[in-house]
Amino acid sequence: MSEMKTGYPSIDRPWLKYYDKDVEKAVVPSESIYMRLERCNKGRLDKPALELRLSNNDFKRGPILTFRDYLARINECARALYALGVEKDEIVPMIIPNVPESRIFIYAVNIIGATAYPISPMASTGMLEKIIEENHVKILVIFDALWEKFSSAVSSEHIEKIIHLSGTESFPFIMRKIAKFKKSAIPRDKKNISYDYFISLKDQCKNNLDPYYDPNHIAVVIGTSGTTGTSKGVCLTDDCLNALSLEQEIAKIFCVGELSLDALISSIGYGISMEHSFGCLGVHCILIPELITDVFPHVLCKTKPDSFAGGPVHYINLYRSPEFKNGIVPPVRNLISGGASLDKELEMNINGVCEGYVEKPGDIIIVRQGYGATECCGSATYAVHGSYKFGGIGIPLPLENMGIFEPETDRELKYGEEGEICITGPTIMSGYLNNPSETEKVMKRHSDGSIWLHLADLGHCDSDGQFYITDRIKNIFMRTGFNVHPSKIAEFITTQPCVEECCVVGIEHPDQQCVPVAFVVKDSVSNIDDNILREELIRACYENLAETDIPYEWIFVNSIPRNMGGKMDMNKLLSDYPISFS
Repeated sequence: MSEMKTGYPSIDRPWLKYYDKDVEKAVVPSESIYMRLERCNKGRLDKPALELRLSNNDFKRGPILTFRDYLARINECARALYALGVEKDEIVPMIIPNVPESRIFIYAVNIIGATAYPISPMASTGMLEKIIEENHVKILVIFDALWEKFSSAVSSEHIEKIIHLSGTESFPFIMRKIAKFKKSAIPRDKKNISYDYFISLKDQCKNNLDPYYDPNHIAVVIGTSGTTGTSKGVCLTDDCLNALSLEQEIAKIFCVGELSLDALISSIGYGISMEHSFGCLGVHCILIPELITDVFPHVLCKTKPDSFAGGPVHYINLYRSPEFKNGIVPPVRNLISGGASLDKELEMNINGVCEGYVEKPGDIIIVRQGYGATECCGSATYAVHGSYKFGGIGIPLPLENMGIFEPETDRELKYGEEGEICITGPTIMSGYLNNPSETEKVMKRHSDGSIWLHLADLGHCDSDGQFYITDRIKNIFMRTGFNVHPSKIAEFITTQPCVEECCVVGIEHPDQQCVPVAFVVKDSVSNIDDNILREELIRACYENLAETDIPYEWIFVNSIPRNMGGKMDMNKLLSDYPISFS
C-alpha cells in the first residue's frame, strides 16, 4: 500500500486504507466467466441460485433453481448451441427480459467461445437491424412477447435460426399458472424454432463441452451511447467481468448466501456485472422481469432482500412512498444507487445526513452510492462501509486506479481540484465493437504508460480518496462567454420549497449563445400555482446564483423521464417539450 503523499490521487491511492493491507496482491484468475461461475460454486451446488417472482403473484416466493440446476442448464444450452453450429467469436444477440434464460444463454455462449450481445427489450428495431447486418448474425434468441415489435428487423438473409422463448422454460408449471405474457403470432418453420426443439439438439452432443478461454476473448458486447453520445457496442472480456466480481468480493459488497433483489437486465453494463458478481459470490437472486420503479417500496416489503442494486429513480420512489414514511420498509443491509448521482436533497432525507457528514462506526446508512460506466463494466467506485461521505460517489474499487485530469489531457490534478474523472484498471473494455475511432476518443495512453478511460464527467477527489461528480463535460455550456453548470443550478432549485425534482438543460439562443431552461416537478403535497412558484424560484435564484445561472425559462412537468440506467433522459424530455429560441 502506498505511503506517499504527493497530493495526486492516482499516485497516493489513499482509498486503499479502507481495504485489507494485502489487497494489491490480488490477481484476476485466468479463466472464462463460466469457468469462474462454476469454480466458485463447487461447494454450494445445492444452494439457491435463481428465483423468479412476478407481480401476478404479488411477488410472493417463486420457484428456485439451485446452482446445480443452473450449471446443468447452462451446459445443456451450450451443447444445443454447438449442435446448431455456433462457433468461436461468433456474435449471438439475445433479446430476453430478466428471467433465468437471459443468464443461461450468456454463459452457454461463453462456453463455446462465442460472444453474447444482450439487447434491451426497449431498443429500436433500427438498432437491432444494424447489429444484425454489421455482425453477420446467424443465430438470434428472442422472447416471444417481443416478437411483434422486432419481427421486421429479423428478416435479414444473414440469420439462419431464431430461437423463441415463451417464458416458461425454467419453471413451466408455475409460470403457466401465474404468467400472462402477451401472445403473438409466432411462426414455426426451419428458421424459427421453439426452445423445446432447440434444447433437444443437446442430444447430438453427448458430453459437456470444455469451456473456452482466451484473455482477449470478448465475453459480451453491451450497447451504449457511451461518453460521446454515439451508439456503440462496448466489448467486455472475460477478464474484465471476472476482475469486477473479484473486486466486489474483496470489498465485501455482497455476502455468500445473502438474498438479493435483482431487477436489472443483462443489456446494461451495470446489469451484466451485477449478475456475474452475484453468481460467483453464491448470492440467492430474486429475479424480477418487470419494471418495478413505481412499486419498488412494495417489492422491498414483499421480498425482504439483503441487498439491491438500482438507480436514483428507485430511491426517489422509496422516499415518496407511504411504506417509507410509515417506517414499514424492512431493513436492507445494502441498498446501492448507481447509473447517476443521487440528488443531494434526496440523499439528505433518505439517509438522515447533512452537508459535511462523514460516516462513523455504527452509523446506519440506508443508500450507498457507486459510480461507473459501461466501458468499465458498469462499476468503478462504491461507498464501502466506513468510507461513506455525504455527496460522494464512493472510493475506487480495490484493483482500480483513478484520478482527476485536466480535460482531454494526461495532466493530473491534485486533491480538491476539478477536472475530468479518469480510470485505469482490469475492468476497462477492450474497445468499441468495430469502431476504433470512437475507442480512441475515450481510451488514451498516458505518460505513465497505462491506458486510461476518460469518462467525460467533471469532479474532484478529496484526500481520503472519496470522489465527487460536479457535472457532465458535455452538459456544460457557455452563456454570454461564461461557463454554466446545469447540474449545479438544478441542485439549488431542488432545495427550494414545493420542488420535488428539477432538470436543467442548455438550449441554443441567438443572442446569448446558450441559456438554461429549468424543468420542474412540484412536490405531491403542494397546491401552489405555477406562476406563483415560478416567481418565488426566480427570486431565490437572483439571491443565490450568478446571473448567467438563472434559468431563462421555467417549465413545470409531472415527472422527469429516465432511461434504463436511471439517468434523466434529456432527449426524451426535449422531445416531449420541444424548445427553440431561434
